[in-house]
Amino acid sequence: MSTGAGHILLAVANPTDYHGPLLDRALEIAGRSGARVTIFHSLYSPFLSSQQYYSESELQQAIAALVEGCKAKLELLAQPLRAAGIETHIRVRWDYPPHESIIREVLREKIGLLLVGSHRHSVVARLVLTNTDWQLIRSCPCAVLLVKGREPYDGAPVLVSVDPMHAHAKPEALDARLLQSGQDFAKWFGAPVHAAHFHPIGPQLMTGFVLEPVPMSREVMEQYLDEVTNAFDALVDPLGLPRARRHVLAGVPVEGLPLLAAEIGAGVVVLGSVSRSAMKRLFVGNTAERVIDELTCDVLVVKPANFRTDVPKRTYVRPLVVPAF
Repeated sequence: MSTGAGHILLAVANPTDYHGPLLDRALEIAGRSGARVTIFHSLYSPFLSSQQYYSESELQQAIAALVEGCKAKLELLAQPLRAAGIETHIRVRWDYPPHESIIREVLREKIGLLLVGSHRHSVVARLVLTNTDWQLIRSCPCAVLLVKGREPYDGAPVLVSVDPMHAHAKPEALDARLLQSGQDFAKWFGAPVHAAHFHPIGPQLMTGFVLEPVPMSREVMEQYLDEVTNAFDALVDPLGLPRARRHVLAGVPVEGLPLLAAEIGAGVVVLGSVSRSAMKRLFVGNTAERVIDELTCDVLVVKPANFRTDVPKRTYVRPLVVPAF
């Protein structure tokens, strides 16, 4: 799925919360891309479902009343989108857990872009991502946009983080997919694309029983940097990026990427995410997750084209749905 797939899903955690930035982003992206929008909320009450004194009909009536109440709140959120001429639907599903419910909706509706709002305790507070957010980053098959910024996208650079050396076992084709996603945003908003790669100061060759690092000679260091630069240029040359928008820098993304994004005034940073097992994550870490918390602009997380989610298509919860309108 590409970010230009024509159908955007807004995942609303609480219909009564303030969703101004999330709705603004939906207006911007749908208005420029021509996509239609579905505002989605996953609703479930284990307390209600566990009440044995309900008859089947009474339980369905109680659930329907809750769903209808949420639908009315989502209708209010849909008004500004419809007023702007954007085809907008609402959908509420009785399903659990929330991240699986959202992903099932993504699969059912062939969603191209999922928008998730971020939460901050204050203007200067760090981003607070919920467990649902992290699960979506790891398991959602479509692109996920974490809305953090408030300024309009118009003209703001799009920064794409790539890894041409595949130091973290990232699928090679993912870099091209990241660049294409960055180009989509740039085209919609008349913005320049920047590409960045962060590499360690030098190759880490290890030797001996205790795996001590061996100092590299100047010649080996220069050869390594040439290899990195050549691989990076081969990757971004098809975009025709001028040298000023190509960034090959020493360091690690979790430290360097937020600084670069702030320096160029990026509106969106595009990252690739590969879901790993818990054991692999323990040793390798997940660059996307570590970087996201440090960035202050919006973050677009993109999966490989052949990514398959582990979320089951069918829920074990008795489903009840209010159709889209």
